[in-house]
Amino acid sequence: MSAVKSKKFPQTIIFYSKQVNSTVLVVDKMTSVRFLDQQSLETLNGFKVNINHQWYKNQVVDYSYNGAYMAVISEDAKQSRLYDTRTKKVIIKINRHHGEVTCVAIDPKASYFFSGGEDGRTFVSDIKSSRLLFTLPSHADTINDIQFSKTSYLVATASYDKRVQVFNYATMTPLANLKGHNAPVMKVEFLDSSMLCSIDKNSSVIIWDLSKQKVFKRLSGIHDEIVQVSSNEKFLFLATALGFVIVYDTKTFEQVSRKFIKVSSRITFIEYDSEQDLLIIANESGELLYFDIYKGIKEMQILLESKSYDKVYSLLENNPLLEYTDIYKSMDDIWEGVYEKASLLLQKSKKDESLEVFGSFINIPSKKTLINKLFKDYEEFDKFLLMVKNEKLALAYSLVNKHPAYKKSEVYKAIEKKWRKLFTRAQEMSVEHGSKDKIKELLSPYRGVSEKTKHIQDMLVKSDIYTRFKNSIIKKDFKIVFELVKVNPFLKEFPEYFSVISFGDNLYIKINKFIQSGDIHKAIKLMKILVDFPDFKDEVNMMLKDIELRDKFYKTLEKSNFANIYKLIDTSSTLSNTPDGIKYNKLWNDDLDLSKVYALNGDIIGIEGVLDKYKDIPSKKMSIASIYSLAYITQIENGIRKKKDKKTIEKAFKSYILYFGLDDYIISTFEQFYSKYENVSLDLESLKKGSKKNWQPSVKSIDILE
Repeated sequence: MSAVKSKKFPQTIIFYSKQVNSTVLVVDKMTSVRFLDQQSLETLNGFKVNINHQWYKNQVVDYSYNGAYMAVISEDAKQSRLYDTRTKKVIIKINRHHGEVTCVAIDPKASYFFSGGEDGRTFVSDIKSSRLLFTLPSHADTINDIQFSKTSYLVATASYDKRVQVFNYATMTPLANLKGHNAPVMKVEFLDSSMLCSIDKNSSVIIWDLSKQKVFKRLSGIHDEIVQVSSNEKFLFLATALGFVIVYDTKTFEQVSRKFIKVSSRITFIEYDSEQDLLIIANESGELLYFDIYKGIKEMQILLESKSYDKVYSLLENNPLLEYTDIYKSMDDIWEGVYEKASLLLQKSKKDESLEVFGSFINIPSKKTLINKLFKDYEEFDKFLLMVKNEKLALAYSLVNKHPAYKKSEVYKAIEKKWRKLFTRAQEMSVEHGSKDKIKELLSPYRGVSEKTKHIQDMLVKSDIYTRFKNSIIKKDFKIVFELVKVNPFLKEFPEYFSVISFGDNLYIKINKFIQSGDIHKAIKLMKILVDFPDFKDEVNMMLKDIELRDKFYKTLEKSNFANIYKLIDTSSTLSNTPDGIKYNKLWNDDLDLSKVYALNGDIIGIEGVLDKYKDIPSKKMSIASIYSLAYITQIENGIRKKKDKKTIEKAFKSYILYFGLDDYIISTFEQFYSKYENVSLDLESLKKGSKKNWQPSVKSIDILE
């Protein structure tokens, strides 16, 4: 596939970002920043940071969505920096890593700056205040990638320790620690808020189900080093060192194309533009390339209108992603209609007319195979008709088993209808004394039909079962009805069974109409009947549970029971997405953001005023503990900066660790303390340790230094 637009640069492009003002931004390996016109790709303006990135497999540069901030790693990789792009000044420096900084990232809302390093630690700074806010749970080895979910406050880190960790940075709580790779994990990508893709050094790709924290699928068909990754709601794009783009379907995770795109050199960046359906690729040759993932769609429309179906399929050979378009789906509908029409003509022995119906479909290899099979099947259709006419039904049914396509014919439907009518009459006769011979005579045309013989035998010896079956239907005791059907499959041959199935379908339709109109009482009444239908049981139980939960939720809202409202929201994603759920989640997130402001000032009283109402909600305790721990660290850092006496600071460390345990942030703060004070003998490892999980809001002090 060729690019629809391209531009060549003197240096390798390692970062691309679409900006809010109809411009695009690119950064090369020398950290030269250029703003380009989105359409022409002409350079509008730019600036140089003059950092030469020799190593850019990891994300060494990031830019905020609004263009306000730029994150970079220093040339010696000892420091990560965040620039205010308007003033061109550094507003945050992080030099706390032991070893080199390996990747940087800015969250989707430009609120936080993330810095990952060789030491397995990821520091998170609040951009507004320029203060270190918290650290993510540590990895045992180098952080290789930091990525965010577009639909939730989740961040994932990939590491050389072969693990992926997922963290909710809004609530400051860990979500998952994923183990499944046999090699260092190099890349990670959120497909949505519940699915995650991770790629290791051996190019093994795992799709994770975050709700279960388990491997959903391991992808196959990869024989090249994966160096970059991107995705949209339909496809996963994997870019390789040899310049290929491999595509997978994100519903089935089957490979769609092994060589969808080929560029001239190693791919250094890949990004999907959902507004224009463009895949943007940068490579080591300095090229920026735009590819239309649905290239050929206009031509497909023209060919479809002219009924050149064979030429449509030849387009798919060049671009298999066209198969996912609505235009292609409409051609599928045309094929189904043509196939059915041809089948009807073959049933009338009109072979030549049937062949003409297929038109140019006959030139498509995959369709030609199906067409040939259809014609081969119908070679014996006249024989089937003759067997039916002569009432040699055993032979007729054997031909149907050989050629299942016959089941769609009117002749087959007629003999099946006659069978059900005779079988019902035979069942009615079975309760009469001495009727066995009459029944055998009545059903004699179906003697020798294996699938019918068993039903006949069952009916003859189990006539009382049918009576019970009918009575259960009259009483609407559908639990008994389906228990009888499960043990006695011959009951499925009676019209009463089909009536029950139709009744269930109608109930389901009525239930949904009642729910849509808000008449929940009538819906529940019908659900209590439909729950006995096996095909609907699980769904109805879920619906009943959901209604019960919503009812409980609204009663709790009426009582304004704050703690119980959040307890219910936290147990159900359905409730979280209701207007009230969204409202209360926003209230929590806003309060959490406000409490972070107080925490960054070490203001415990301010935090209490905001978060005290959440203290009895189990799901909020870890977040609350994180806020208080941040406030106490701020107090300790202020104490160190003000040169408070050593014993006071050491006592504060002891109190912190007793409250919250030993975490990366307190260790990093202790290192600052150790470097500025003489004769520090405090051993953090030997101290009694608490944990954020077990910490209680009642166990706190206004000032940890006092």
